[in-house]
Amino acid sequence: MHHYDIAAKVLIDTCRDQILRELLHLDVDESTLIEGLPQETVSVKRSDFPMLVTDSKGRQSIVILEIQTQWNPHVPLHLLDYRIRHILSKNLPAISAIVLLKADARAIDHYEDSEVRFQYQLIRLSEMDAKEAIEQWPFGLLPFIPLLKHGPELTPRVEQMIYDEPISSLIKADMLTSMTILTGLVSDILPQDILSRRRDIMIESAAYDIIKQDGLQQGIQQGIQQGLQEGKLFASKEALFDVLMERFDRIPSSIIQAIDRIDNAFLLKTLLRIALKAPSIEAFHKEFDRLVG
Repeated sequence: MHHYDIAAKVLIDTCRDQILRELLHLDVDESTLIEGLPQETVSVKRSDFPMLVTDSKGRQSIVILEIQTQWNPHVPLHLLDYRIRHILSKNLPAISAIVLLKADARAIDHYEDSEVRFQYQLIRLSEMDAKEAIEQWPFGLLPFIPLLKHGPELTPRVEQMIYDEPISSLIKADMLTSMTILTGLVSDILPQDILSRRRDIMIESAAYDIIKQDGLQQGIQQGIQQGLQEGKLFASKEALFDVLMERFDRIPSSIIQAIDRIDNAFLLKTLLRIALKAPSIEAFHKEFDRLVG
């Protein structure tokens, strides 16, 4: 699954009802993701998200949602294949839709050949107005706003709105991390800016590993050009963060910010050894202050 599909999956897990109501304009009382597919083949992409949806009158239907970063002419056929399999499995009516994360003039809302015409909803996020969405959309959809028209310029405001919202730290981490990943579709600079400000929160999200891997690859490339130093520093910092999160669950933001400022590979290696042995985050913090000051 592509990085952007994973970010979308995180959001679907947390706010799929809002996505169905706002983007597909459906009457939704509750929804659940459908896991697995009868006789699944390699033609079925993991960026498909099938859902069992119950409306306010108790009627059930299947919604098959496909997330695409760029258009592929085979997507409608994959979607049709998925639709037929689920209809045969559940014996329920189905609604098919594609959410296109990035503008692509090739995208169409139907498939047609000499025997078949298949119509589905095509949601082009790039054609929606971020200025309206930021005022009207439910909170759970805010991470998609950078992808909308005028979205990049409103991204710092959206970031602050998510940061200020009184929700659990894990949901906040997932939303900020997903938004950071999706923002990479429209900007090279904005994701780095968000990460520099919110890493202490985002590190709690499972999706943060995507950013870490991307950053590691970028660091390696920088390292090739700069004597491998940048790549080594990035890898050392992430190894230290991993150990601290694994052992103590949460890292104070002051420690994360201080580690980010370190440019000495030997010091990072020393801190890693301390992190492996420290009985508590407080003990690590004490040793950290002694070494770093």
